Amino acid sequence: MKNIGFILPAAVLLALQVGVAGAEHIYAIQGDVLYRTDPVNGNWEALSDTWSGTELLTSCAGNLYAIQGDVLYKVDRQGVWTALTDLWTGTVALTAGDGWLYAAQNDLIYRVNPSNGDWETIPGDYVGTTHLAWAGGALMVLQNNTLYRTDPVTGDFTELPSSYQGTTAVAGTPDAFFAIQGDVLYRVDPYTGDYESLGGGYDGAAEMGAWGNYVYCVWEGSLWKTDASTGDYASLGSGWEGTTALCVF
Repeated sequence: MKNIGFILPAAVLLALQVGVAGAEHIYAIQGDVLYRTDPVNGNWEALSDTWSGTELLTSCAGNLYAIQGDVLYKVDRQGVWTALTDLWTGTVALTAGDGWLYAAQNDLIYRVNPSNGDWETIPGDYVGTTHLAWAGGALMVLQNNTLYRTDPVTGDFTELPSSYQGTTAVAGTPDAFFAIQGDVLYRVDPYTGDYESLGGGYDGAAEMGAWGNYVYCVWEGSLWKTDASTGDYASLGSGWEGTTALCVF
């Protein structure tokens, strides 16, 4: 990784100064830079640069984890990073839960030790996997437009109802799985697959995170905050064009 400066547009700085109720911080990669904002007072700071091209970001045990190119990085809350392992080219999804990282790569899903990057494969056939999330105490695997509730140790799974064709983003909390499909944001019961619409207008949104009772996504250059109970939403500011990864914790 090399140091290359990047100036965040003023509109994005304004967006990052908006508090995120219920979350400790919101982290975003835009262009080359990883930013953090304080949701209480709106103060923001650039943590580190050289993150250009990073599209996979999650959190586990108080740290961020990012895959850039073929490298898995552990990043502390100050943006200081440590390279763990370097065999992750082609990874399409990354999430975390129950103290582990989970990565989908080349038709396999790996269970990864967040302290050192050591990995093991999860039993099963994962051809066609596009998205991962942790919700309701299980690994949620979106594979060939079908959602599976999966045990990350044994690979045992339950197929949940409905089709998820056209899904562009997913996120999870202890109580719910969220998916943007077409232009609609859905809240899904991670045990039964029962779902409800939280409203439309999200077409093309690809960066999403969830914390507590709120879902955050970037859509058409703006950051949106949606109440997961009512579907009420509000813009937290524009200028988010070029955001490639988002994580709330």
